[in-house]
Amino acid sequence: MTLGLFPLNLVLFPGVQIPLHIFEPRYRALLNECMGRGSDFGINLYEHGQLQLVGCTVRGVVVTHRYSDGRLDVIVEGTGRHRVLSTRTDVELYTVADVEVLEDEPCRVDPLLLQETIGLHNKVLSLVFNNSEDPIDVNNLGNKRASFLMAPKCGLRNAQKQELLELNSENERLAFLHSHLTEIVPTISKAATIQRLVTSDGYLRAVE
Repeated sequence: MTLGLFPLNLVLFPGVQIPLHIFEPRYRALLNECMGRGSDFGINLYEHGQLQLVGCTVRGVVVTHRYSDGRLDVIVEGTGRHRVLSTRTDVELYTVADVEVLEDEPCRVDPLLLQETIGLHNKVLSLVFNNSEDPIDVNNLGNKRASFLMAPKCGLRNAQKQELLELNSENERLAFLHSHLTEIVPTISKAATIQRLVTSDGYLRAVE
C-alpha cells in the first residue's frame, strides 16, 4: 500500500476527527489530490527531527474553507493504522511511503476493563471540561475502538500517545489508559476542588 505522508507534531487515532489548516503547497497538493480521488493519506508523528514509523491512515471528510491564496481548512478522520516501510521524495511534492496496514490481534475485549476505563475517562471530561464534551457511552461504540476515542482527552503526552497507537490489542490499550487515568484522576479532582473553592469565596459547597 502506498500513501502520501503528512508529518505533524501530533498523534491522530482511528475514528477520531480533527480540524487542520493546510498552508504549505506540498500538503495542499496532497489534500486536494486525496480528497479529489477519495483516497487516504498518512499522518505520522514528527518530533525532535524524527519521523515515527507507525502512524494513522487518514481520510479528508470535508473542506470547511478555501482561501483565495490556496490555503485550506479541512476536517479529517483517522481510518486505521499503518507502519512505514520505506519513503520516496522523487515522486510527488510530498513524501510518498510504502506502508503495511496494521491490524489488531483478535481478542475479546474485557468488559470490566472497558467499563472502568470509560468511567475514569468520563470523570476526567466532567472535571476538566465541565461537561462541555460528550461522555463516551459503552453502548454506542459501534465498530469503533473505545481506546482510540478516549486517548485525545486523557492528558497523554505525544510519546504516550505514540506508544498507545503502536499497541496491537484493545485490551492492552485499555489497560494502558486505565493505569494512566487511575494515576491522574486524584490530581485532577484535587485541582477541581481548589478551583471550586476559589470561585465560591472559599466555601466548599456540594463538592464530591
